[in-house]
Amino acid sequence: MRTNESTLYSPSDLTAIREQMQRRWLAVAAPCVLLLAGVIVSLVFRVEAVTTICTILIGAILIFCWDLFIKPLNCYRKHLEGVLHGLTHETELPFVELSEAINLVDGVPCHAMTCRDVDGKGRPYDRLFYVDATRSLPTFEEGELLHITHHDLLVADVTRA
Repeated sequence: MRTNESTLYSPSDLTAIREQMQRRWLAVAAPCVLLLAGVIVSLVFRVEAVTTICTILIGAILIFCWDLFIKPLNCYRKHLEGVLHGLTHETELPFVELSEAINLVDGVPCHAMTCRDVDGKGRPYDRLFYVDATRSLPTFEEGELLHITHHDLLVADVTRA
């Protein structure tokens, strides 16, 4: 009998990511509010150059900070929501290999994990899953049977069967 508890993720991980996103949004909002005040003052006193410069700076800060600081956390938050609260599937498959290379899958750094599966006609094929690169997995031997819980192709939990 399996439980819904994941050994890779916990609700506290999601809470921590949400809190970190909130702190980063506040850090981005502070200079934007100051620049917005500059825009308002420059509109009142009709100083077009200051209005233009402040508006451009607000846009640049928002674009720069979104892309470098907030978007990666937002992608990871979506990943955590999917594996913790989304539709997951379970399967038991023999392990083949875990790639050392790190790929970005939906904005989340992942290792590719290959397992052996059999199609409806009994022909074997390799099935690909992605394991979060920030999480540590136990070492599995080739051919070892694994119980994999996954959301789409992203692994929510993996244990020995």
